[in-house]
Amino acid sequence: MLTIESLLKPFIKTIVIKGKPGAGKTTLSFELMRMVGSGLYVSTRTALKELADQYPYIKPLVEEGAVRGISFEDLRLGSAADVMESVLKATEELKNPVIILDSWDSIARELDPIERLRAEKSLAAMVEPTDSKLVFVSETAETRSLDYLADAIVVLEDREVDGARMRYIVWEKIRGTLIPQKRYIFTLHEGRFRMFQPLIMKRPEPTREFKPLELEGAYSTGSMQLDRLLGRGMPKGSGTLFLLGREVFSHAILPFIAIMISNFVMTGGSAVVMPIAGISMRAMTEATVGQLPEELRSRVKVVDVKKEEIDLTSPEAALRDLRRIIKDAKGEEERNCMIIAGMDFLEYYFPGRDLRAMSLDIMGQVKDTEDTAVFIARPSTKIREELEDLVDSSLELKMIEGALVLRSRKPPSIYYHLDFTGERGIELTPIV
Repeated sequence: MLTIESLLKPFIKTIVIKGKPGAGKTTLSFELMRMVGSGLYVSTRTALKELADQYPYIKPLVEEGAVRGISFEDLRLGSAADVMESVLKATEELKNPVIILDSWDSIARELDPIERLRAEKSLAAMVEPTDSKLVFVSETAETRSLDYLADAIVVLEDREVDGARMRYIVWEKIRGTLIPQKRYIFTLHEGRFRMFQPLIMKRPEPTREFKPLELEGAYSTGSMQLDRLLGRGMPKGSGTLFLLGREVFSHAILPFIAIMISNFVMTGGSAVVMPIAGISMRAMTEATVGQLPEELRSRVKVVDVKKEEIDLTSPEAALRDLRRIIKDAKGEEERNCMIIAGMDFLEYYFPGRDLRAMSLDIMGQVKDTEDTAVFIARPSTKIREELEDLVDSSLELKMIEGALVLRSRKPPSIYYHLDFTGERGIELTPIV
C-alpha cells in the first residue's frame, strides 16, 4: 500500500514533487520534514521563519535548530554552487535531514542544460551515501533530466469536479515499490498533507455510549459535522435526500442511518425504515438499533416485506399501511417520527407517477406533523431530479479514486472525504 511514508524508505534518496502553484508541493515537503524531524529548507522566495508561522508543526523544529532555512538573498542570487555547498553542510551537521529545494527550477534557471544535469548529479551523489533525503520542488510537469535521476516522482493536481475542488496526487515513479494505484485524492486541511486510501467497508460497530445531540427548532443528524454541512441539521417537517453514486455500494448508507436513528430516538423520537435495495433485513436491523438501549429499541420499526407487513399491490394500499406503521411507532405519546425509504426498492413496485404521488404524500404528512423523511436514491432512480426538488436538503456520496467522498448539493458545498471512524462512526475531512 502506497502512503506518504513510502517516500521515506531507506533506499529513496532523491524525490521530485511537481505541480502548479498552490497545488500543495511545499506542504507535502514539510510533511516529510516533520516525519523525519530534521531538515534544510532552501527557497528562492519565502524565508523559513515566515513559513514556520504558516505551518505551526514545523516551528518547534526550527526553534530547536533541527530545521534550518536558507533564503534567496543568503544564496547570493541562487548560485547552484552555493546550493551544493549548503546541501553538503546539512548532510554533515544535521541528523538525516530532509533537504528541500523550493523551487529547483528557480535555483537552476541560469544554468544551461549540461550544467544543470551536472549540478543535479552532484546533488544526488551527495545524499546517496547518507540517510538524507533530497526533495526537488518543480512547477513544471514536463519530463526533465532530473526525472531519470530521481528515485521517486509525484505530481500534485488541483482540479474541479462538479464545481467543487478536488486534489490528486499521482505517483509517477517510486523505486523498489509497486504502484497498484497511480492516483489518490488528498487534502491540505489545517495546513497538513493527508492522502486518502481506497475505502475498505466494514459494518458499523456500536459504540459503548452514544451521547445524543439536540438542536433548537431542528433535528440533529447525530453528527455535528453533518449538521453543519446541512446548514443546521434537519429542520422539523423537512426531507433529506441521499444520492448514492454508481460505484457506491448500498451498505455505505448504514453508518448514516445508524447515527441518525440513534440520535432521533434517544432525543424522544421514533423511526420507521422501509427496505433499501442491496441491504438485508438483518444488516438493517443491526444498524438501526445497534447503539440504542434495550428499552428504546421498540421505537424503531424496520418494515419486513417478506412478512407482508406492508401491502405493495398498489400505492394506495402501501400508503395506508405505512400510515398505520408510523402511527404505531409514534405510540400513545405521539412521538415525532423519522421515516427512511429506499426509493430504488419502492420504484420496483411503483414506477413513474405512482412513486411521485407516494413521495408527495410522505412529504405532505411529514410537514403537517413536523416529522422528518430521509430518502435514498441511485442514478437509476427515475424520479431522482423530482425528489431533489421536493426535499429541503440533498447529499451526494460518490467514489473518487477508490475513496468515498460526500458533498451537499442542496445547499451546495465543497467535497469532504468520508471515513467511518471516530466516536460518531462518521468522520468528514474537507478537501481544501
